[in-house]
Amino acid sequence: MTSIRQSYKDQTRAHILDAAIDQMSEDGAEALTIAQVAARAGVTDRTVYRHFSTRDELLRAVWPRMQQQVGSRGFPHTAAELVGTPLRLFPNFDREEGLVRASVYSEAGREVRLRANEERQAAMLACVTNAQPDMEPEALRRRAAIVQLIDSAYGWSVLKDFWGLDGEQAGRAAAEAIAVLLGLAAPGEEVDLAPYRKEEGQ
Repeated sequence: MTSIRQSYKDQTRAHILDAAIDQMSEDGAEALTIAQVAARAGVTDRTVYRHFSTRDELLRAVWPRMQQQVGSRGFPHTAAELVGTPLRLFPNFDREEGLVRASVYSEAGREVRLRANEERQAAMLACVTNAQPDMEPEALRRRAAIVQLIDSAYGWSVLKDFWGLDGEQAGRAAAEAIAVLLGLAAPGEEVDLAPYRKEEGQ
């Protein structure tokens, strides 16, 4: 049974993380300071340090919470899940644009992404293998790399900034491209994305 003290501690920690996320959405990750987060959360600097001993520790704790906020369920495990991911996530990226951009273009965000790089690569390779089990290893690696690029916040930002696509449109474009690259649809044909939306629970 959770004590009142532990419950209060958990609530304070969550409040600090939410304040950090709000601050990052406005100013980016690089400008984030403990003092800003404390002021926004309505607590003292000392309280923030009680939960997070350094700014880097706070930033590391922010990313999993941010992933929850944009609706990420972790890395996909099958080709169908991979095609469905941008359909679900890219519209959410529009709603959390400041936060997503902070995660993509900040040094802190890059560091966090690199920490998960091995797991992300394994997931992408597994998804491509699921669709193309006989593909040669080098070709498989190249295909997984380009699919990862398309199915990312980087991909979303390029489609938004350089092509003016909103999250729905960008999600469809990314899903169509991934389906073709995985051999689940033929180039030049209209891709039926309904099964992939269903796969993602939409």
